[in-house]
Amino acid sequence: MARTSRKRIDIPVQTIQEQIWNTCIYGRLSFEDDRKKESDSIGNQISMLERYIAERPYLKLTSVFKDINQTGTNFERPGFNEMMDSIRAGKINCIVVKDLSRFGRNYIETGTYLEKILPFFNVRFISVNDGYDSLNANSQDEGYVVPLKNLIHEVYARDISQKTKSGLAVKRSKGEFTGCVAAYGYQKADNGKLVIDEETAPVVRDIFKWAAGGMGDMRIAQKLNELSIPSPSQYRYMKGILKNERYANMRYWYKSAVRRILVNPVYLGHMVQGKTKTDLWGKGGCVELPQEQWVEIKNTHEPLVDEETFWAIRQIKQERESSERKEGSPQAENILKGRVFCGDCKRSMKRRKMPKPNGSALYYFSCATYEDIAKNDCIRKRMDEPELLSILYTAIRKQIDLAVDMDRMVSKLNAKKGFCQHQSKVDAEITETEKKLSRLSMLRSSLYADYQEKLLDEAEYLFTKAKYEKDVNALRRRLDELSMQKHRLDTMLTPQNPWLAALKKFKKNKAITGEMISELIERVEIFSDQTVSICFRYRDEFESLLRFIEADGEAGVS
Repeated sequence: MARTSRKRIDIPVQTIQEQIWNTCIYGRLSFEDDRKKESDSIGNQISMLERYIAERPYLKLTSVFKDINQTGTNFERPGFNEMMDSIRAGKINCIVVKDLSRFGRNYIETGTYLEKILPFFNVRFISVNDGYDSLNANSQDEGYVVPLKNLIHEVYARDISQKTKSGLAVKRSKGEFTGCVAAYGYQKADNGKLVIDEETAPVVRDIFKWAAGGMGDMRIAQKLNELSIPSPSQYRYMKGILKNERYANMRYWYKSAVRRILVNPVYLGHMVQGKTKTDLWGKGGCVELPQEQWVEIKNTHEPLVDEETFWAIRQIKQERESSERKEGSPQAENILKGRVFCGDCKRSMKRRKMPKPNGSALYYFSCATYEDIAKNDCIRKRMDEPELLSILYTAIRKQIDLAVDMDRMVSKLNAKKGFCQHQSKVDAEITETEKKLSRLSMLRSSLYADYQEKLLDEAEYLFTKAKYEKDVNALRRRLDELSMQKHRLDTMLTPQNPWLAALKKFKKNKAITGEMISELIERVEIFSDQTVSICFRYRDEFESLLRFIEADGEAGVS
């Protein structure tokens, strides 16, 4: 069926399917030369779509989402995910794109969104250049053309991927560097070769010299931090090689970074590439390849260390690691893993092991910043694991005792006649508010039709439209408030409250367990004066329940 031009004023009333669509623009750009500002391509997409929406009174532009330097072969894109979050929140019910390839190039996933996900959320989809509108997409032609275009976009992406991988393979065989960022100590030249970076090469030479002298990876990292030498990530950010702001404060060297340098044959002047394989057109997954499939080309650039020193260090590291494995005894389970942090620098504290003369071991937590990274950046602190577990168990027992008392209060509260009446009142108001919203939506739907039929002049149309939108927004806010009340009444103010339910599970526990910590504790902070701060899970549920009980005058009930 031929589509009626939306540029005409005399649109037949019967073509109007809905009053106003809360519309967003989505634009995507795969590649961008100038990374500091948006290119004209993405700007042109947005401008074209803004004009398109402005010409159609039934489309109300609410948001613009965009992804720059993002592939269309999968949907793991920040702008796209933000758009889907707005759709799930009910803020958007129409998407406008320049063409289908901007939305996605994966045939199956794009089809899933157009045919299942967006219809499930009642979201209208318009692709301007393709002449596709999901509201009028029941015709036989569009039913075949859209999937065919999606398939063509995927085949195109797959073809480009294959050509790109072939080109990279040829470059690797010539000893050219095909990665994005050169190894620390080198720079990538215009011809694809690696050349020495005179600023960082001396640091690399010092690292090899210290390691050859017997210094361990951690001590080397500490020394680099003491000398205030920027870490590889921070240095690349300072030079504009890495753009993301998160690299700006990555100033510490870690033993893992030192180790990567000491075992990398690139510093011998050899190029070793192809260690991983990435599917450029599919999910983008990265798979590590066996060493026999790596591409190694020798003597492609100037070395920073001689062969004798490099292999001598490798031998020292292997002997040290072998000795540590023989001496080390099995580690006891760390049930606090990932939950203990320094109260001053806020970094994760490290669990350390101290062997005892009788063959057993004492475990304790200490600040990794002070012990391993830079002593000037934090304060020394230590707490033995048994002492910390005892503190946590005491705190949990107090929470359990409190939960038992509050559970009894909640049961009394739910037995009150007034409480049940309040629940019924909230349910009734929700039903009434939903009816009012439905009625206003119907009136708003017919408003534009009345304007087209000249039953309303422009001033009356705009005034009435603004009033309807104000009333709808007020009703939605009230509905949100009522929904929160209902949630508290149905969940928070019952024995099924998540805080109560979680604590009652462990009422009979006589000692702390990993399950208790995982279920109840989110974060533990230790300070230099040995005080401990505990952040419990379900604290919002607890505070909400406590406020309601106190307001109801039940706080003193035993």
